[in-house]
Amino acid sequence: MDAPELLNEMVELTLACKADDATDEQRARLEVLLADEPHAIPLYLRIVDDTLTLRAAAVKDASTDELECSCSIASDDADEFVGRRRVFLLSTLASLKSLPWAIAGCLLFLLAGASWWWTAGERVAAAAAADKSKAARVVSVSKVHWADGAKQFSDWSFVQPGDVMRFDAGLVNLFLSNGVEVLIEGPADVTFVSLQKVFARQGKLAARVGPGAVGFRIETPHAKVIDRGTAFGMSVDGKSRTAVIVYEGVVDLDVVGGPAQSRRTLEKGEGLSVNEKGELSRINSVQNADFLEPPQARAATTDPGHVIVSVSDNMRPLETTKYYRVIPRGFVEDCRAYVDRDHEWNGLDDRGLPPFLVGGDYVMTFNDDKIVTEFEMAVTLSQPAALYVLVDDRVAPPEWLKRDFVDTHWDVGSDESYPDRIIESGVGSGKSIDHVCSVWRRNVPEASTVVLGALSREESAVPAMIVERSMYGIVAVPLNRTAGGTSSQEVSHD
Repeated sequence: MDAPELLNEMVELTLACKADDATDEQRARLEVLLADEPHAIPLYLRIVDDTLTLRAAAVKDASTDELECSCSIASDDADEFVGRRRVFLLSTLASLKSLPWAIAGCLLFLLAGASWWWTAGERVAAAAAADKSKAARVVSVSKVHWADGAKQFSDWSFVQPGDVMRFDAGLVNLFLSNGVEVLIEGPADVTFVSLQKVFARQGKLAARVGPGAVGFRIETPHAKVIDRGTAFGMSVDGKSRTAVIVYEGVVDLDVVGGPAQSRRTLEKGEGLSVNEKGELSRINSVQNADFLEPPQARAATTDPGHVIVSVSDNMRPLETTKYYRVIPRGFVEDCRAYVDRDHEWNGLDDRGLPPFLVGGDYVMTFNDDKIVTEFEMAVTLSQPAALYVLVDDRVAPPEWLKRDFVDTHWDVGSDESYPDRIIESGVGSGKSIDHVCSVWRRNVPEASTVVLGALSREESAVPAMIVERSMYGIVAVPLNRTAGGTSSQEVSHD
């Protein structure tokens, strides 16, 4: 991407995010640019500062009528406008002709400097940050209730090394100039130490770390989590426990005060908990309310209507560090199937997924379990439910499935994707389907725990990655969503 194209897109995306008008796609695109384009970060910081400084000048020079016409801010006088960081003059970047000359001049000023920024990235970064080069930015503050006596931060304010963020509730989004983005959910007590280190005494955190900041760490009273290029989530319960899960990439986990050999390396789909004694334990399952999603996702919210409470298995506690992820009401087209693969669930054709499954709670299992023969999984349900198991048609249905479940004669598709192979997933139903899974149902008349078995009793002499079958999926919906325990939509299948 050349300099003018990058600048145009960075201006549009950054201003949309500042105005809280950005779509999920725009936020995701901004993250991609910040991670992949070496000049995007200095441009981002410069645009943030210039859109405050230059717009103040624009307010001073532009007439009230012009501002009313183009930006609908007639109720704000100029002095109040300059002081309010969350009000922005540019409501659209579609055409310079629709803007007052002063604001258009600001954009032209930015464009005129594009080639200078492009050829002198380090010099731009220094000019943009000046004495704030070691600071972080608060991208957004959402429904935050600051603790008594705590320093308060607002959108787009700087966080200096040593600053402590203490709040009882809400969400704070930090952006570091080295390409790290951190979400913090209260109740939280977090100190910004430097661009390479954050100390968390309490709170839920999620971080996405770009390639320029590998080695970034979050420390807690119990552990040190060192990034190796990843996205990860953490939950810190004051003095009692630190829990870590990895969404992408790899992290190193060191136990505070532990011996050198206590370091554990966690990869995508793995997680561990450390208590105040330095003891490690496996995280069996992950609910959306337990951990924050990594940026660019929004803060997770507890869903009181969820059906699946928890998932566990008969693996020895530290034989594996992988966790099951429970997604309330999340079974939709292109939803990810496993914590350790990038495969997705899809409808077989343009009719989409079976309608009785859509919007159900589902479990992201881990695909490596497809070769474990002495395997049991316990699924705990909070209410009467129809429990569905999605079984790979390349495998003969196991005895426990035929005994306890009924074949609905509906199917779903599995769209496989691997980061290290030329196999990419498609988008939408019926796209890039690699194999078919049958949908089996069991009615569970009351809140209880259901035990599922192994996918197959067939021993495998080769690693799971090259075995051509997939672990089953799990979906649950409230039983009152169906008629007599069987969905009319199930019966209508031909």
